[in-house]
Amino acid sequence: MSLLTKKNGSGAAGARDRARQQASRAAPLAKNAGVAVKQRADDAAARAVPLAKNAGVAVKQRADDAAAWAAPRVNDARAWAAPHVNDARAWAAPQLERTGNAVQEKLAPQVSDLLTKAARQLDPAPKKRRRSPLAAGIALLAAAASALAVAALLRRRVKPAGRGGADESAAADLPATGDQAAGAADAADAQAEVNGQVRAT
Repeated sequence: MSLLTKKNGSGAAGARDRARQQASRAAPLAKNAGVAVKQRADDAAARAVPLAKNAGVAVKQRADDAAAWAAPRVNDARAWAAPHVNDARAWAAPQLERTGNAVQEKLAPQVSDLLTKAARQLDPAPKKRRRSPLAAGIALLAAAASALAVAALLRRRVKPAGRGGADESAAADLPATGDQAAGAADAADAQAEVNGQVRAT
């Protein structure tokens, strides 16, 4: 064996022995440290629990004291405010009504006029308003209905030939409506065919 190997071997064996010794000393120290930490944690918890209970009791006591102090003051304030609120409402209601009337009668027409003028100035070219087809149709139907009503009234007034003399002369003086004129033309055509005469229209 060489000298170098002996030194290295004895050095490694010595290091192993020293590590074992250190480990054997460290294990009880670690166990003792764990026990000490656990003991300290237990002591701190034992001290904290009563402190927390005392703090909770103190906070609750202070909250109860504050509520007991505030309750009569709130009731006093409520009793004082109730008639004053009613007085304020009684005063404000006519004021608001007067203001609303003033705005409606004076300010609103002025604002409306200003808005109307502004709209006219903004409009590039006023468009001609055309009647909608619905309005035109309704007007046409109303005119046709009134024409039919007049025609029905005139027919009731005119009695057929041979019933009365005075009514026939009155009916002859009345202008003929479209239906009566068509009926008279048909009767004239029928007479023309019988007589052989041709009527020019």
